[in-house]
Amino acid sequence: MFAQVRERLIRWEFSSPAQQVRFIRWALPLLLFFIVLVYEFAEHTFSRKEGFSPDFLAEVLFFGILGPMAVWWILGYIGRSQKRLEDAYAEVRRLNAGLEQRVAERTAELARKNEALARANAELQTLDRLKSEFVSLVSHALRAPLTNINGAIELLDSEREALSPARQEVLDVLRDESARLTQLVQNILDVSLLEAGHLTPRRGPVALRPFLSRLLRGCFPTDRAHRLVIDVPSDLPPVWVDESHLADVVINLVDNAVKYSPDGGEIRVSARLDGGRENAVVLSIRDQGIGIPPDEQDRLFDQFYRASSAARQTASGYGLGLYFCRKLVEAQGGRIWVESSGVPGEGATFYVSLPSCPEGDGEDDPDPAD
Repeated sequence: MFAQVRERLIRWEFSSPAQQVRFIRWALPLLLFFIVLVYEFAEHTFSRKEGFSPDFLAEVLFFGILGPMAVWWILGYIGRSQKRLEDAYAEVRRLNAGLEQRVAERTAELARKNEALARANAELQTLDRLKSEFVSLVSHALRAPLTNINGAIELLDSEREALSPARQEVLDVLRDESARLTQLVQNILDVSLLEAGHLTPRRGPVALRPFLSRLLRGCFPTDRAHRLVIDVPSDLPPVWVDESHLADVVINLVDNAVKYSPDGGEIRVSARLDGGRENAVVLSIRDQGIGIPPDEQDRLFDQFYRASSAARQTASGYGLGLYFCRKLVEAQGGRIWVESSGVPGEGATFYVSLPSCPEGDGEDDPDPAD
C-alpha cells in the first residue's frame, strides 16, 4: 500500500501542472462536498436534532454543491489556461530545437565555405606570387637586351650626321620607344619589389625648393607650349622622404601633366604645409589639360587602370605610373590623391602629402637625402 502511495506521489511530482490542475479540479469539489455534507449532517442531526430539514437541504445545496461547482469551474479555467501555456512552451521548445538544428547546419555550411574560401585564397596568393616572380624574371631578362639596344642607339646617334634625315627620324623614334620600354621594365621591377617588400625607402631630410628646381630643370621639355612654374616658399620645412623615390614620383606626375595637356599651358608645382595633418607638407602638380572625370578618380591609382577613352587617345601608357607613385608615397608614410572637375581645359591637380622632417634632424644627419 505504501509502495502504491509512493508511486502515485512520484507520478504526481513528475506530472505536468495542467494534469495536476485537472486532478485537483475533480478531487477538490468532491472533498468539499463530503466535508460540507458531514458538517451539516452533524450540525442538524446531533446539535439541533432537526434531521433532514429544509435548512439542512438548503445549506447542503448552497455550500456543498454550488460552492464546489464554482471551484470546479474556476479550476477548469485555470487548467485550460495552463494547458495553453504548456502548449505554447512546447511549441517554443520545438521551434528552438529546429532553430538550433538550422543554426548548426548553417554553421557547418559556413565552415565548409570558409574552408573553401581559405583554400581559394591560398591558391590566389600562390598564383599572385608566381605572377610576381614571373614578371620579375621576365623584366630582369629584358634588361640585358634593352641595355644592348640602348647602347647601339647611342652609338648610332653619335654618328647621326652621316645619316640621312629620314634615317635620323627613324633613329629618334627608336630612341624614344627604347627609352619608354626601358622605363616600363624598370617600373615593373620596382612594383614587384614594392609588393614583395624588398624596396625599402632610405628616408632623410629633403628641402623641396632646391630639390624641385634641380630635378625639373633638366627633365622638363623645352617646347614653348608648356610653361613650368615652381611655387615653393623658402621657409617651408624639409620633408622626411627617400630623395630618389620622391624624384620618381615628381617626374612621373609632371610627365603625366605634360602628356595629358596636349594644347600646352601652365604646369604648376607647388608645396604648402598640410592644414589638415600636423607635421606634413602637401606637394601639388597642376596642369591645364583634359582633366579626369570624377567617377574615374577613385580607380586612377589602381594597377593597370587608365582613365577614359579620351585620355587613352591623347597619350600612350600602361596604367603603372600612378600605381607606382601611390606605392612609393605610401611606403614613406604619405598619401596621394587627385582633384579634377573633368572639364577639358581645367586640367587636374595631383596632391602628395609627405611627412615633414622631425625636429632635430638636419643637414648633419648621418644619411642625408639632400
